[in-house]
Amino acid sequence: MIFSQRHKRLTKDEAQSHVGNRRTHLANERTFLAWIRTAISIMAFGFVVEKFSLFLWVDKRLGKAPYSSALELSNLFGVIVIGLGIIISFLAMVRFVRVEKEIETNSFRPPIVLDIMCGLIFLILSILIFYYVFNWHSILLVAM
Repeated sequence: MIFSQRHKRLTKDEAQSHVGNRRTHLANERTFLAWIRTAISIMAFGFVVEKFSLFLWVDKRLGKAPYSSALELSNLFGVIVIGLGIIISFLAMVRFVRVEKEIETNSFRPPIVLDIMCGLIFLILSILIFYYVFNWHSILLVAM
């Protein structure tokens, strides 16, 4: 309903007064696309981590992998990261629609919940990746 109301034919005077409004809507769309790119990047990273565990499973089947807990953690971590990307893309869509409505009703307030949530998720993922890589290198040194 909001989108059909926004795309009506405007007179010249109305078009001049709506220039700032258009810029605001376009800025909202750019923000939405940035969130979608972030979600796609997160899902791609999760896919890479999960596929790396496939190579570890092959090594385990060949008897070359010293520890199977790393395999399960890598697989689980990849799936969790892919799920986080899906959640972020859904939340980005919800945020986009909500901000569109707030722009139209001139009641926009910058939302910080999604920003804080993503910041915390990235912090936790960074710590987990650091821990995983640090332990993986120590496992390799012990195995040699």
